[in-house]
This record gives sequence, C-alpha cells and structure tokens, in this order.
Amino acid sequence: MTTQEIQHQLSTIYDSEFQRIYSFFYYKTLSKDIAEDLTSETFLVLANILSGDSDKRIDNLKAFLFGIAKNVFVKYLQKKYRGEIPFSNFSDDFEDYVDSFVVEKEKSEPLEDKLIQYLKYLPKKQAVVLELRFIQKLSLQEICEKLGKNMNYVKTTQKRAFKSLRDIIETSI
Repeated sequence: MTTQEIQHQLSTIYDSEFQRIYSFFYYKTLSKDIAEDLTSETFLVLANILSGDSDKRIDNLKAFLFGIAKNVFVKYLQKKYRGEIPFSNFSDDFEDYVDSFVVEKEKSEPLEDKLIQYLKYLPKKQAVVLELRFIQKLSLQEICEKLGKNMNYVKTTQKRAFKSLRDIIETSI
C-alpha cells in the first residue's frame, strides 16, 4: 500500500470515527485530557500498523479501529487499577458497545447539571472545589493555584465533598 493510500485511509477513518471514540473515552474517564490521550493513542496505533512493512491486509478497517480502541481502553484501566481487566467485561462488538454507551450518555442529563442541583447543600469549601473540578473542568493543580491551597487540601476537600454528596443523594432517595 502506498503512502498516499495509507494517508487517505487514515484521514477517512479519522473523520468518520474520531468523535465517537473521543466521546466514549470522555464519558468513561470524565477527563478531556485523558480522552484526548486515549483517542490519540488509538489512531497512532492504527497509523503505525498501516504504515508498517507488513503485507497483512485489513478487511474491515472500522472494526479493526474499534478493536484497537478496546485494547487501549483495557490497557488504560489496567494501568489505572493496577490489575487485570478481563476482555469479557466488554461486548464482543466493541463498536456497538461504544455506540450504545455514548448514545445513553448523550440522552441522559449532563453530569454538570446534576451536580449543580446538589452544590447548594454542600459546605461552601466542598462546593467550590467540586464546581472548579467538574463544572469549570480545572485540573487539581489548577484548583490549587486558583485557591492558593496545597494539593493535600484540594484532594481531601474533594474526597469529603464526594462523601457529603453521596450522603445527600442517599437521603433524598
């Protein structure tokens, strides 16, 4: 396969599937940075395979791409949780799994809207940290800088906010 053919295949599959894969990673990780990294890694692996010296022909490029995305996501989970995540946790047809998950998330009320409803019931310090983290999408380091606090303060406050939030939600159910 020529370089131009590879570039055309990559460009076509990227244009048609980028948003679906990125959305899936974003909804699963709730982090733009991680979703971007995982999506980039997925397409980078595909590009490396296509540009390799192998004469192996890929019959269904889209299915192959979603197989790579599945592997990238499992590898991310294994690294995050330091353990084995069996492939059986995911549907055999990862593309359908991604589609159904993304559609379900897009139909549901955004996490930010749900969170805003409960912030007024949290202590002010906890509400501020959660708002900065999940509404304004700041990193922990950015929150530290904005509040003039250290990382331990921000992490502890966020953890306490989650506990308070869980208690509030459980009592309202």
